[in-house]
Amino acid sequence: MNDLVMDAIQTLMAFAALSGALYLLKRFKALARFRGSLNILFLVSSISFFMGSHIEQGYARIVYASLFCTFAYIVIRLLDIVMFEVVVHHRRGLPVPVVLRATCRWVFLSLAIYLILKHMYPDLNLKFLAFSTIVVGYILGNASQDTLGNLIAGLALTGERPFSIGDWVRVGDFVGRVSDMTWRATRLQTKTLDHIIIPNATIAREYILNYSRPTRSHGFTQQVGVNYGVPPNKVRASILHACDAVPQILNDPAPLVWLHNYGDFSIDYTVKFFIRDFGKLEQIQSDMMDRIWYEFKREDIVIPFPIRDVRPMNDVVAKEALEHEAAVVDCRTLLGEISIFDALAPEERDQVASRMQEKIFGAGEVLVRKGASGSKFYIILEGNTSVHLGAEASSPQLAVLQRGDYFGEMSLLTGEERNATVVAVNDCRVVELAHTALADLLKEKKSLAEGFAKALKQRSEALASLQESVAANSKRQSEVPSEKALLSKIWNFFGL
Repeated sequence: MNDLVMDAIQTLMAFAALSGALYLLKRFKALARFRGSLNILFLVSSISFFMGSHIEQGYARIVYASLFCTFAYIVIRLLDIVMFEVVVHHRRGLPVPVVLRATCRWVFLSLAIYLILKHMYPDLNLKFLAFSTIVVGYILGNASQDTLGNLIAGLALTGERPFSIGDWVRVGDFVGRVSDMTWRATRLQTKTLDHIIIPNATIAREYILNYSRPTRSHGFTQQVGVNYGVPPNKVRASILHACDAVPQILNDPAPLVWLHNYGDFSIDYTVKFFIRDFGKLEQIQSDMMDRIWYEFKREDIVIPFPIRDVRPMNDVVAKEALEHEAAVVDCRTLLGEISIFDALAPEERDQVASRMQEKIFGAGEVLVRKGASGSKFYIILEGNTSVHLGAEASSPQLAVLQRGDYFGEMSLLTGEERNATVVAVNDCRVVELAHTALADLLKEKKSLAEGFAKALKQRSEALASLQESVAANSKRQSEVPSEKALLSKIWNFFGL
C-alpha cells in the first residue's frame, strides 16, 4: 500500500513539473532551445519515478546516470546563456563567437560526464574508454580533414583574436563586417548587405586587415586636382575648411593636405582624413567632395580637366560681360528694396552693386556661425536658408530666409561677431558685400553713417523681438544698442 502511495505522489510531482516546464516554454521563447533536452529529462525522470523501485539495480544506475547527465547539460547551457549572452554581451556590446561558446560548453560537459561516471561506476576502466575515444577520433579525423582543419583554425582565431564580431575587416579580396563565427566558418556582411561565408582554414592562410583595431579611427586619402593659377596655400585652406564642414571627419587626428604632383593639366593635392565609421566611408567621401566643390566655386578655384575650347575668345568675353552686367542690375534692384541702404543715392547703389560677388552654398553648409568674426553682408538670390539662435544647426530656429532676404548687416557696418547661425536649407546663391566696398563711400560722405545707424537700430529691435518670441524661456542676451552707440561703432570700424 505504501509503495502505491509513493508511486502516486511521484506521478503527481512529475506531472506538475512537466506542466510547469511546458508553461515556461510557452511563456519565455528563450527557453525553446531546451525543448529537446527537457523532453529527455522528463522521460528519464518519469522512468526513474515510476519504475525506479521495480527494476534491477544495474538498469536503475543507467537511468540515474542518464538523468544526471541530462540535468548537467541543461545547467551548463543555462550558465552559457547567462555568462555569454547576459554578462559579457551587455558589457562589451558585441556577441561572443559561437566557436568559443561551444568549446566552453563541451569542455565543462565532458568534465561533468567524467565525474558522474566516476561516481556512479567506480570500477569502470576509463583508460579503455579514453583509448576507444582516441581510436574513433583518429578514424573520424582522417575522414574529415577539411572539417577538422576549419575547427582547429577556428580555435586558433578565437585564441589570437585578430578580429571580433562587429569589426570591419578585409580577408583576402573580401571586405565586410564580422557578423558570426562558428566551428567551420566566419560570416562577413558586406556594405551591400550580402553575406560571405569563409572557411576558417582559408582565413588562417590569408592576410587580415582590421579596420576597427586598434581603434575605430581610420585614415583615408583622396586626390584633388586644381588649376595652376591658384596659390597652394589658398587651396590647402579651402580644402581644410571643406573638411571641417563634414561632421563625420574627425578633428583629432586632424585632416592633412599636401601637394604631391605637377600634372599635365593640374596641380595634384592629396587630402588625408580620418573617420570613425568605416561602413559609411563612401558617403563621407562623397560629402567631403561635395563641400570641396562648393568651397572651390566660392573661392574661384577651378578644377581643370582636358578640354578643347573652340569658341571665339571675343564671344566668350562678351558673354561674360553681359552676365556681369545682368548680375549688377539684379544686385542694384535688391539693394533698393533693403531699408539699410535707403540713404544711398542711385549712383552710389550702382557703385556698391558692382562690388558685390556671387557665391554658391550647398545644402547643409553654414554660411555664418554665431560667435564667429566677420565683416560681410549677404543677400539671397536663390534658394532658402534657416537662421538659428545658437552656434549649431540643431539649435532653435528663428526664421527661414528666401530670395531678397538679407543678413550680416551688423558685422558689415560695425565688425561685431555674428549673433546667429545661418545654414543653407538647399543649394542657394547669394551675393556677398565686404565692408571694404563701403569704405570709400563713407569717407566721401560721412553723413551716410547716420542713416546706417538708424536702420541698424530698427533692424536690431526687430531681431531682438524675434529671438525673445522663439526662446520664450530665456532672457534677452544683450540690450539693443542706441542709435548713437551704433553710429560710434560704425565710425570706429571704418576709421572715420
